[in-house]
Amino acid sequence: MSQFAGDLRRLRENAGSPPYRELSKRAHYAASTLSDAAGGRKLPTLAVTLAYVRACEGDLAEWEERWYGTAAMNRVAEPEEIDEEIPYPGLNAFGAHQADYFFGRERLVEELSRHVTGRRLLAVSGASGSGKSSLLAAGLIAAVRRSGRDRTILRFTPGPHPLREGAIQLAAVSGGSAVRLHGELTADPAGLHLRVRQFLARRHEDAELLLVIDQFEEVFTRCRTVEERDAFVAVLLHAVQEPDSRTRLVVGVRSDFIGHCERYPALAAALRPENRVDAGPMTAEQLRSAIMRPAIAAGHQLEGALVATVMAETAGRHGVLPLVSQAMRRTWQRPHGATLTLAAYQAAGGITRALADTAEEVFGEFDELGRQQARDVFVRLTTLGADGHDTRRRVPAHELDPAAAPVVARLIDARLVTAGADGLELAHDALIREWPRLRSWLSTGRGALYLHRRLTEAAGVWERADRDPAPLYRGSQLDEAIALAGGARLTLREHQFLDASIQAREEETARAHRSAWRLRRLAAAVVVVSGVAAASVALAVRERRQTLALCW
Repeated sequence: MSQFAGDLRRLRENAGSPPYRELSKRAHYAASTLSDAAGGRKLPTLAVTLAYVRACEGDLAEWEERWYGTAAMNRVAEPEEIDEEIPYPGLNAFGAHQADYFFGRERLVEELSRHVTGRRLLAVSGASGSGKSSLLAAGLIAAVRRSGRDRTILRFTPGPHPLREGAIQLAAVSGGSAVRLHGELTADPAGLHLRVRQFLARRHEDAELLLVIDQFEEVFTRCRTVEERDAFVAVLLHAVQEPDSRTRLVVGVRSDFIGHCERYPALAAALRPENRVDAGPMTAEQLRSAIMRPAIAAGHQLEGALVATVMAETAGRHGVLPLVSQAMRRTWQRPHGATLTLAAYQAAGGITRALADTAEEVFGEFDELGRQQARDVFVRLTTLGADGHDTRRRVPAHELDPAAAPVVARLIDARLVTAGADGLELAHDALIREWPRLRSWLSTGRGALYLHRRLTEAAGVWERADRDPAPLYRGSQLDEAIALAGGARLTLREHQFLDASIQAREEETARAHRSAWRLRRLAAAVVVVSGVAAASVALAVRERRQTLALCW
């Protein structure tokens, strides 16, 4: 770091040693800020460094590369455990034990607490990464515990066997055999209701079970059989609909799975907008609170420039809260005093590094097929700019290969992809810019990517037109698509579109052949008729001549 500062000073000397007051006018930063940048006590921010270099007419690209190199050299290892508690949980959700660091959702916590007091069935919905799990654990559960009400709280995720998981969790708090309880829940929809009544029989009449089921979408994505899913939902609904119910149920569900619940009328009713709490995007003030107040609660401060930068990077974005928390956690793990600085945040990589590192780590978990599917997902979620400036693209879930569902679920869990009612998209544009592997995919064979994207769009138009033949490919466009199919991963709909285009061409070719054959037969017939007519005319002429000759 001292060498970096020394080189900045030498750059200023080579520029004629202008006073810092003059540099301040050129760089639009305070003279003291520029002086500190060359002082060597701490690494200046990237923005200050580039402003300093620009004012001294240095090479911006060279110094940007040097800044990142210096920042990387000064990074420290990120241990799993450090002496002090970190107020940012990273990509994980806040737990109930971290409620003292959970900020920005106070209004939603109050609303949720009020609704759960008046209703036995309540839903919390939102896009992936919107903070539903944190809201349930560090918000609702912590608030219920603080309220002093006699509540036994049970929280779990359904997993592949929701009835079994429910039996295990309930047996852990009520006692008895989980195996026997699982049998009861499987055999009788009233099993949960009866077990809860038995468990609370000797408690005060106000005592109740608060059952919080997070990631309820797993009932549809991970449950192995329809029969078990139906039985699990039946058990839950029975427990909250009985007149003498002592169970309150709160489910957290991704907004893109609300439609899946329509087959269960009582559950669908709880998911109507007026009956659920929606964890939508934070306002600017809520986001500021979520960034600053965890550090303040831990006895630290945040530099104003750091707060402004994080807010600018995340404002209006869906599903970025875990990425903010991960970036702030990395910043916290660097050596720091009482104040966390923008320089430390940038040196830790910020949201950009949090995304790129996570993407590479998750990609490495997949087998060869999974990596091919992941590549296809990332590329499909990118809009290809004509000038090379690629951006995020929101796509409906049905555009993706159903066989890639486990890969998509992992990318959502890792906060790399967000899922909402209107489709899926990458968590942040920075993933496109900063993840080398994705940049390589997008730059290699770009012509084929354009062809594939046009095929995807054409297949969508064909589908929306009830498979009318008008949008089907023909001619050289079809030839290009057929060649593309030999090396690209096409979805079922794209294959069907291509097959329909090929079939249409074959039918058109067959019709053309039949038409040509008919034309040839017609031409032959015309020739024959013409020949006969000519012969008839010739015969008639000859006969007339003969008749005239006899008359003379």
